[in-house]
Formats: sequence, C-alpha cells, structure tokens
Amino acid sequence: MSHRERNLKLRWILPLLLIAAGPPAVRAGQDTWTPFGPSDGALQSLIASSRGELYVTTSFITTEIWQRPLAAGTWRWRDNGLGRPAVTALAVHPKNPNLLWAVSGTELQSVYLSTDAGASWVRLFTGDVNFRVVHLWVAPTRRSVILLAETGGTVPRRLLRSADTGVSWQEVPGVLGPVAAPPDEPNVIYAAATGGGVVRSTDGGATFRPTGPLPVPTGDELRALHATYSRQPIVFASFRNGGLFRSVDSGRRWRRAGFVNGGPPVLASEPKDPRTIYAADGSGLYASHRGGESGSFHPLAQFFPILVLPEPTALVAAPGGPYFLAGPDLYHYVPGQGGTFGSVAKTGIESFGVAELRFHPADPSILALRPYSCIPNGCSVRTLLSTDGGATFQRLGAPLSPRAFADVFDLAFDPLSTQRWLMAMGVGAVLTDERGTGVVLSAGVAAVEIGAGGVLLAGGLNGVQVSEDDGRTWQTTLGNTLPATPEHPAGGTRRGVDLLVNPYAPDRVIARAQESTSGNPRDVGTSVLYRSSDIGRTWTLLDGADGVIDVEFVPGAPSSLYLLVSTVGGHELRRSDDDGATSHLVHVFPTSEDVGDVATDPSAPQDLYAASILGVLRSRDGGATWESTPGDFGPWGTYRRWVRHVQVHPTERGHLFAVPVDGGLFENQLSD
Repeated sequence: MSHRERNLKLRWILPLLLIAAGPPAVRAGQDTWTPFGPSDGALQSLIASSRGELYVTTSFITTEIWQRPLAAGTWRWRDNGLGRPAVTALAVHPKNPNLLWAVSGTELQSVYLSTDAGASWVRLFTGDVNFRVVHLWVAPTRRSVILLAETGGTVPRRLLRSADTGVSWQEVPGVLGPVAAPPDEPNVIYAAATGGGVVRSTDGGATFRPTGPLPVPTGDELRALHATYSRQPIVFASFRNGGLFRSVDSGRRWRRAGFVNGGPPVLASEPKDPRTIYAADGSGLYASHRGGESGSFHPLAQFFPILVLPEPTALVAAPGGPYFLAGPDLYHYVPGQGGTFGSVAKTGIESFGVAELRFHPADPSILALRPYSCIPNGCSVRTLLSTDGGATFQRLGAPLSPRAFADVFDLAFDPLSTQRWLMAMGVGAVLTDERGTGVVLSAGVAAVEIGAGGVLLAGGLNGVQVSEDDGRTWQTTLGNTLPATPEHPAGGTRRGVDLLVNPYAPDRVIARAQESTSGNPRDVGTSVLYRSSDIGRTWTLLDGADGVIDVEFVPGAPSSLYLLVSTVGGHELRRSDDDGATSHLVHVFPTSEDVGDVATDPSAPQDLYAASILGVLRSRDGGATWESTPGDFGPWGTYRRWVRHVQVHPTERGHLFAVPVDGGLFENQLSD
C-alpha cells in the first residue's frame, strides 16, 4: 500500500493530539519530592465549598482527597490524619468552608472531621461491618448541622442520621438518598421515600412527611435532588423515567422542568446566582438561566447518545464559576473544525497512576507518560505527550466516532528526529512524521520501538515485525509460534512480546515474550528474553531469563546491561558485558526491600537507583553498595514511600523521577 493510499483510508485518525491538560510543571525541589506532570486523573467524586475551593476524591490503589484552592492552578493533598485512605464519601459545610467530613476505611469505616479546610483530620466514629457509606450530606440547622449518610455497596441501603456532628448515628426508617438540604433554610431536608416519591423534614431529619404528588410512574427511581441557595430555594427532583421537576413552594406543588425522556443523574446551581441551574446526563451538559423553568435548559455541550455509556457521577458549580464534572471521559463534537473533539469533564489530580516516563533521546523537552489514570474498575491505558518539558501535555489518540476514542498505549521516539514517532493503538502501529500520520501495520501491536537508522519495530500477537521503509513493508523476524522439538512435537506459542531498544546503542534490541508448550491457552508460559544486535533482523535466545523483571542498559557501554532478577530470597542485581549472554552477581536485595526496578544515570554511569518498598535507593559504585536518597514522601502521604518505578533525567545528573505504588509521579533533584 502506498503512502497516499494509507492517508486516504485514515483521514479519520486526525487530529491525534486531542486534549491539552494540566498547569505548568513545578521544577524539582532539591532533596525533596515534588509532583511532576499534568493534572489529569480519575475523579470519583467532587464538591465545592462556599468559598470556592474544589475538593475531589480520586481512586487508584488508595482513594484520596485533593483540594484546589480558589483561583489556584495546582492541587493540594488533603489526607493528613486519614492514614492510608480509602475515602468513600466527602461533604463540606454549605456555609462554613473550613468544616468538612469524610468517611474512610477498608475493613471498618470511620467518620472524620476537618476544621481547617482539609489540612488535618480527627476521627469521630468507627462503625461496624454494616457501616459502609457511599454518600454523605451536611444539612445546616440554626445552631449546628445534621449529617446524613447512605450505606450501600456490599451492605443494604440505609439512611443514617447524626445529630452530634458525626459522633453517633441512627437509622432513619422509610427514607433513603439522594438528599438535598437548602443552605439558607435551616432544619429543612428533602430525601427519597423508600416507597417512591419525595419526602420533606422541617426538624433536621428527625421526621419526614410526603411532599406534593409527582406525576411519575409507580416505583420510578429518584436519581437526584438539589436545592438552591436563597431563603426561598428552588428544589429539583430528577426521576429516571419521569423526568425533571421543580418546586418553589417547599414541595407542595411540582412543575415539570424538562428532560421528559429521563431525568439527569447530576444537578447543580450557582451559589451566587441561584437561578443559574446546571444539569448533565449521558447526552450532554445543560444550563438554565431562568431557575430551571420548563423549556429554559439549553445545551452547553452535546455528548451524542449513540451508545449507552456511563453517565456523569458528580456536577458542581463553584461560586462565580466554572462548573466541574466528574465521572467517565466526556467529549463534545465541535463543528467546522474537521471533527474536533473537546474535553468537557474537568478531571485533575497531579500525575495520578503513571507507569512509564519516556524522554526523547535527542531532546528531553519532549516526553511522554503512559498508562495514565485508573478508576475503581481498572486502569485506562493512555499516553500523554509534552513538547515543552512537562509544562503542558496532550492526550494521544484518535476519535473513532462521537462516542468512541482509541487511545495510544505505547509510543517510541525516533532518536534522530524530533518530528517522528511510532505509536501502538487499537488500530495497529501508527507512524507520525513530517508527511502526516497513518497506520503502517494492522491491529495486534502491543509494543513499538524505533531503532538505528529509523527502523520500525512492532511487537505483539504476531511476534516481532520489522520495517526498514517507513512501514510500507514488514518482515516477521521473531514469529508467534515455537518450532516442534522431540520433547514438544506440537511446538508451542509465543505471545506478549515487548520491546526495548538500547538508547546508547540503538542497533541493539531486547525482546521479552511469554512462551508456552503445553497447548493450554490459559497457560501463561515462561518469560524469556531475546537479544538482537542488528536492529531486530536476527535474534538470539538468552539463557536463564526466567525471573528477570527489569533490564537496564549501561551508559557508554553498548554491550553492557543490568538484569534485575526475582529470586526466593529477594532480588538479584546482575551485570552482563556481552549483551546478556552471561552475567555475574553484583548485589542481592533482601525481601524486606522489595526492589522492583533499577535505573542508571546517563550522566554518571556508576550511579544507580532502585525503586523499593523503603523508597528510592542509590548506589555510587555500580550497584555494589546502596543507601537511601534524600527526601521522603511525607508531605504526600507516608504510604507513598513504596516506589514501583524510578528513572533519571537523560541529561541532568541526580534528577530523579519516582512513581509510588499508590499513584503519582514525583521528581527530586539531588544536591550531590
């Protein structure tokens, strides 16, 4: 296929640089760990205070609380006092922005109070196994507050009430969430009746009575309740099938507000302008400037309901704007720009869930991160690209339709060109250069590299394939089948091929694969390593590669590499000076250190670093002896000390990047 034919078939794939993300990167502090990278993460929930701070909970290994102060561009960690958090619910006082409550815990959950806008927390109450809170609300009274919590998940749904700011809790019979409490109408609370409909309390939730009748089907699910600021608040009730209703007389009468084919799951209003109402569902984001009257909602962004996909999980409007959405990725189509897709969801936590950081060999101001964010159901494999040293990032991928987006899950830079890189995504291997972007190899590609002379390499379901003509033709040099042997007459399969080019000698390549001869498709097989000294044209199997969890090349020594090998007693660091054919023991890391990754310093080949459960370790003698590096993760949670990946800047000695197991990407500039 010609280059022109490829481009004709792939016009849909442009543009690949989709979303700008994040504030300017903060330069590394000396001997201290500071966040690096864009603000893009997986938000589980979010709330806004009356002063304008935005609070979010993020789910990765832990579920944390982060705060973005008013008019500030960076997020602040807010878990001091929560231990290793698993926050499931968060609420802020509607009038006092310094008071917050959180529910956190794994086996047993506890209720925590912060009186300093989340800077510190104290525990008020610990529940039993049935205290599993999924939603939390604050209802103001004339003297204090009432807390309402809804349980769920693995335990039955109940609505619990606390009249002593969270110290003790009692069940409210016949009532469930959602809950809405008008901020300027003390003691008044709206909630869902277990039998259907909306109930109202005027005594802080001690008793509830039905509101006026609502023309909705029997048993229709109440999806959302919302009450605006104002002494005469507007109350909204959203039903799954019945639509959206509003009341201006304390629920005595309800009037239809729109969304007749199904009510939105999230609602919000401007604290300083209670007649500005926002609503969002799987189809779009809408606003009304007439208090939500029927026919007044107009779209701010359309999500194109072609497929049934998850809906927004939270919507808030900070005082004076803007609005924020949490939940899945939501995109809107911008007409007249060749089908540009813009991001609507404001998702943002400092560098959450980074698994790999890759610098361009010729220009370290060009770098990429992958995969990037995680949600409770698993990780989303994506790649972000920066061309300004981490000041801004763009998400790489291609819109396939208004409701489908193909992310890039591996990227390789050309060591000789800053305009050329190879990407792996669902459609196959995609090459970007000065001529444009186009698929050069069909689906089944899991890993890509660019070697010496611009040779393209792709690993995946079909083994290793090599192209020396910009992807016009490909040759399989390491197939996906194993030859028959006397021990295994049926042969075997080779799968999961990953690739690694030596950045100091790009004609040398390492391929990692899983090989199985059992014939059982569920057999993971044995991990093996192959090496090539001719840019992937021919391969040699390395003996004794089972148990190797990391390969690190030695700067200035083309034939030398370090192998980190998992053993019964811990991990062995071994060095080879013949491309892996043989190796000798350098150091044994005990199990107590749980080292999972090593890195060399390109500016100082004798300096090595290791990611461990004790933080980042350093060696100044080629790996023979090790010590702790300066700086710790205390300001970002002591549990972050367990680091899973470490890397060194390609041109700045002692400039480290670390990825803790609990999420985030951090940098540190060592003073010596």
